[in-house]
Amino acid sequence: MGAKTYTIGELARLSGQPVRRIRFYSDKGLLPPAVRTDSNYRLYSEDDLARLDLIGALREAGIGLDAIGRLLRTRGDVRDVLVTRLAILDAEIAAKQRAASVLRATLALPHLDVDTMRRYWKMSRVNNEQMKALVAAFMERVTSGAPVDDTWRSRTAAAAPTLPEHPTPTQIEAWTELAGMLQDPNVMREFEEGVSAFWEGALDADAYRAAAVSGYRTAVDAVVRGVAPTAPEGVAAGRAWLDASARAMGRVPDGAFVQWLQDQYATGGARARFQELLAALKGESPAADETRAWRWLIDAAHAAALQRQ
Repeated sequence: MGAKTYTIGELARLSGQPVRRIRFYSDKGLLPPAVRTDSNYRLYSEDDLARLDLIGALREAGIGLDAIGRLLRTRGDVRDVLVTRLAILDAEIAAKQRAASVLRATLALPHLDVDTMRRYWKMSRVNNEQMKALVAAFMERVTSGAPVDDTWRSRTAAAAPTLPEHPTPTQIEAWTELAGMLQDPNVMREFEEGVSAFWEGALDADAYRAAAVSGYRTAVDAVVRGVAPTAPEGVAAGRAWLDASARAMGRVPDGAFVQWLQDQYATGGARARFQELLAALKGESPAADETRAWRWLIDAAHAAALQRQ
């Protein structure tokens, strides 16, 4: 007995696919009939029925006809095709969710006009890779006159903020404002002046930077453990940072130098707003983490200087 064959109508009933669609797949070369009769009728095999079921499943998953054709011709791995499609769907969903968040944030603006909407929408569409590029360019500009090396710049740029996968309207607002600040010449100038003042007079820039990194890490750990800056451990940490910074700057580690350090590490104007926006993107309060650690270290240095008087 010969292998079972089906007419196009029978194949349509078995598969649940319309005749017109099956004929379309056949004409496209995705489902060539196993046999054509003398009257040019198409006959399909059991393998063709399975092939049609696969085509239908792939189409429902959103796979394009060209990709299905390549898969069938090369007998490729269906898993690879589905993984690719899933990645595309995830990206599309994330983009739509982000667009919805942007619209909510835009509608929440107190004064909405066409120009504001256009600027807001454009800035909010900056993706994470573009933000990294903006931060890198910004850091290159504001540190051009300071004794910092390329490693420090690249490490800072690598720590660029990222927009969460499902951003809130507040985070969209922060992202938009931050993207604008990074391209604002006035903001660049303010940061550039601050960075230059920070390093001004340094006898040993590397030592000054190392003291800052070490002191900051100690402060972060102390804040997490709840150590008071006036406790013996805190005073010792403040003294170590104060002495190392003073040696690098050629200064006396006294109260006046502590005040100078406080002025350098204090945030105000664009610098303060920058920190607030970074905190908002992390879902934190403006006084979180970095600001808290530096305040702790300054207080510890003050306590250390007072003990020497």
